[in-house]
Amino acid sequence: MAFETNRFCWLGCVSTDTNSAKAFYSEVLGWRVETAPMGDSEATFFKAGDANVAHLQASETDGEPSHWNNYLRVDDVDASSKTAVANGGKELVPPTDIPPGRFSVVASPSGATFSLFHEASADSEHHPGGEGSVHWVELHSKDVEADLAWLTKTFGFETSVMDMPDGPYTILKSGGEIRGGVMASKEEAAPSMWLPWIHVGDVDATLKRAEKHSGNILAPAFDIPGVGRLAIIADPANAVIGVMTPANT
Repeated sequence: MAFETNRFCWLGCVSTDTNSAKAFYSEVLGWRVETAPMGDSEATFFKAGDANVAHLQASETDGEPSHWNNYLRVDDVDASSKTAVANGGKELVPPTDIPPGRFSVVASPSGATFSLFHEASADSEHHPGGEGSVHWVELHSKDVEADLAWLTKTFGFETSVMDMPDGPYTILKSGGEIRGGVMASKEEAAPSMWLPWIHVGDVDATLKRAEKHSGNILAPAFDIPGVGRLAIIADPANAVIGVMTPANT
């Protein structure tokens, strides 16, 4: 499937300890690690089956914490970055060309960072999905009202609200297609962040592997009817990611 506007299309891990990240995600999620030429250097990729699902890079500045970076496909990175700033967000990395395409890094009004991306080749395709792939992306926001206003004004997302046990949950749509979600952050000490959820075959077994390989369980396994079984973990360098077994799979 070709890249689609307003769809999260890629995932990257920025880590203060790339060696521990390689070992952790290989053992816990079953991802394979491969390197490939990228311009004048090499890039490290995580693979599920034969497909690349994410890249891994070292933190580039002192104090930059480990984190997962979600990439949103847009039609025009430069125009979207400019609009993001005009509507109350911030541009942290200006539009930049890399071999796969053009990207920038922006932050929502509450400070949740993510990348905007447009692919270099019209033949680029989304990962087909299934175990090991990104199943869902959601914003855990410290200011839901401001972030939703920004997301709808900047990117044209449509929204609908679901009542959940721990509060309202907003679904983001584009062209009638579901693209992600927004909820109020439940962790006082944590900043606003976009959380990717990885499809796994067995959440409970994944948590056991995470603990065995020095990960931390931030949210033990829980069930949401019609959604699936979910948990949130942190790798040894404290990058946070969700794991889930979707319902009816």
